[in-house]
Amino acid sequence: MSVENISQVMAELLEKAAPVDYSVRLPEAEYDVMAAIWDGEPPLTTSYLMQKIGHKKGWKAPTLISFLVRLEDRGFITSFKNGKERYYLPVADKKTYVRLVTENFIERYHGNSFVSILNSLYEDKSLGDEDIDALLDWLKSRY
Repeated sequence: MSVENISQVMAELLEKAAPVDYSVRLPEAEYDVMAAIWDGEPPLTTSYLMQKIGHKKGWKAPTLISFLVRLEDRGFITSFKNGKERYYLPVADKKTYVRLVTENFIERYHGNSFVSILNSLYEDKSLGDEDIDALLDWLKSRY
């Protein structure tokens, strides 16, 4: 399959893809696979993903493939086969997913209070003086 044909197949798959249900929260391992997909240049092969994340996590290929199948079932990715190789591309947008997960976390654990988040981080000294200075600079630039 030529580069032009692959580009056309990718465009058609993304156009046909159902809207992503961003309310679905990915388990940690699936998020790690999704992060590797978001960081790559689609379409990505199974062998590329094994090198990028599978070997680092100590997974065998069937384990990675199981995660990929689940991500496809959830509508976060789509795939196509070309010869013996399967290619994956993201349907879900990383920025949208991370924003919604973060909003949910803030609402659930901190009652939508940014101050509550900062207090919990500062209490354990996870938030250092440099971070506070950067936050103040950011706030000053916004307001």
